[in-house]
Amino acid sequence: MDPENATWPKELTWDDHVKRADMGSNILCDVSPHIMLNSHGAWEKMAFGSEGLAFWEYPLPKLEIIILFTFLSWRLFDALFKKLGVPIPKFTSMMLVGAVLSEGFQPIQMSWFRDIFLPVKYMPKVAETIGTFAFVLNWFLRGVTIDVGMIKKSKAKSIVIGVTSVIIPWYIGKLVYASREQSGILSMTNKEYGVVILTMSLTPFTCINMLLTDLKIVHTEFGQIAQSSAMITDVIAFSLSIGTHICGDSGMQMGVAFMFFVVFLCLVRQAMFWVIRHTPEGSPVKNIYLYIVLLLAYMSYLYWSHFLFFGPLGAFIFGLAIPDGPPLGSVFIQKFDSFNVGIFLPLFGSLTMIRLDLSSLLVEQRHIEECFSFLFVLYIAKFATSFLSAIAAKMPLRDSVILALVMGTKSSFELAYVVYAFEKQAISLKILTLMGVYIMVSSLVTSMVIHILYDRSKRFVCYRKRNLKDKSELQTLVCINKPNDITSMISLLRATSPSKSSPMTCCVLHLVELEGQATPTFISHQLQKPKPGSRSYSENAICSFQLFQEINGDSTSINMFTSLTSANEMHEHICWFALDKNSNLILLSFHRTWGANGNCIISDDPTLRSLNRNVMKRAPCSVGIFVYRKPIWQIKSIDSPCRVRNSTFYLFFL
Repeated sequence: MDPENATWPKELTWDDHVKRADMGSNILCDVSPHIMLNSHGAWEKMAFGSEGLAFWEYPLPKLEIIILFTFLSWRLFDALFKKLGVPIPKFTSMMLVGAVLSEGFQPIQMSWFRDIFLPVKYMPKVAETIGTFAFVLNWFLRGVTIDVGMIKKSKAKSIVIGVTSVIIPWYIGKLVYASREQSGILSMTNKEYGVVILTMSLTPFTCINMLLTDLKIVHTEFGQIAQSSAMITDVIAFSLSIGTHICGDSGMQMGVAFMFFVVFLCLVRQAMFWVIRHTPEGSPVKNIYLYIVLLLAYMSYLYWSHFLFFGPLGAFIFGLAIPDGPPLGSVFIQKFDSFNVGIFLPLFGSLTMIRLDLSSLLVEQRHIEECFSFLFVLYIAKFATSFLSAIAAKMPLRDSVILALVMGTKSSFELAYVVYAFEKQAISLKILTLMGVYIMVSSLVTSMVIHILYDRSKRFVCYRKRNLKDKSELQTLVCINKPNDITSMISLLRATSPSKSSPMTCCVLHLVELEGQATPTFISHQLQKPKPGSRSYSENAICSFQLFQEINGDSTSINMFTSLTSANEMHEHICWFALDKNSNLILLSFHRTWGANGNCIISDDPTLRSLNRNVMKRAPCSVGIFVYRKPIWQIKSIDSPCRVRNSTFYLFFL
């Protein structure tokens, strides 16, 4: 039948709105309405009665309804948790939407609502495909933000925590499985035990980073240790997975495919450096390069799916080959991350949880109890291992508990892996349901417990407020946000007239907004000297303040630092740095900038204003907001046409 010449609605509607002609044992002919993407409007049902179709029965309106509903729902959960003062990761809110819908579909009588979110098996699952597409893109972007060189910088405590938190739970899981197998009480298969052991032993760096970022504790000491440890666990888990698959039946083929992919990554990384070298400084990277990289990322996903295992891992590893930070890595984050996480990724989290059969948890209690008890043993093993390793590394008790909680949390990667195992028929629907519920509850409870143990609003209450009267020596923390702040701050420091009898110690902190990188970076320019020809974020500030120190000689001590962090976390870095350096004054720039005549306002930065307000709320010492008016040139007199340069500035102590 030619759908374009069909008479509406008789040839395009049949019983149950679908005509399926059986054309052999393996062929299914699916006709109207799915050959027509758009509906004829909401009035179609009224015009044709029972022969007409509702607008949500067409593929495109159905897809739009799913995207809009999931977006509004997860944003509602996110806003609700923020209103309650409980920081919950975004992906957890997305999973909660699917869990609520999955349970809500049981008693619901609106069949049309079920048909939208739970299409029949033979129908193409467009929304699920877009969700998978978004998950692959998200993991590619997470790979782009990671600096692989962090592995070399890992300290001993991070290596010990990372190694023990993977190896010990892994072997404990193997021992428990062997013990149950000998006792003959198994109701789970060997593959199901293997999937559960691997899932519980993993601590993906990207999931840890997303959790710490959502909880706004990524800059803390235990946050940095958790990220370094998670990167070590990624290396170990990846090595174990590759070794296990290569030792299998098709090991030779996988080994050759993996080596070919490694060579491909080396060539891609060199090509990316070529792109950076041929991009003029300050100019954006050409879009054609971005599209080629995205195409290669999805080709890597297909390559791993066909020749290796777990396709999203291929896109993630390909993302590691892209240099993080500006000018290339930051462009991917700016262009694709917000839209993907806000619109398309919720489809993956929500529609995956909808697939779960929560009612199956109430039947066959023996099967569920066996899996749940195994999960409990593995979680206790991982928590205890991480906690004791942190205590052995002489971390504070509270930080050790929080670190153990962070290392044991689960998120999007584990959910995607158990879904992959289910599609490969390695686990049953019941195990998938139990693992999905466990991942959601783990992410939810862990965030709440960490929030209780680590109250961000009370961190500086235990420290006595330091002010300008505490010490004869002025210990100042100068914050540089923009190039214009360099000249104004130096003018202010010069006005203090430091001398040998009244010396000044000044720490200059250059604040750079983090773009295209996963982890904040702190640079001490006294300890870390830039290599010749390398990029320095603070080159102008360093030269200017070094010149100021040379002019003032022994009466002034200047120390330069650079902090690369997100705009939402800059105030935390400032407060902790002031506390660490025992500063009694923090100098911040005013959020408004005046023109050359000193009268008109040329910029009003709301981000800087929010930064100043947050610092004033949490600072452990005095805070000064420096209002600097541009130099004003005035005629001295009629007889003398010489102009006198006056600088007007104000300093408010708060």
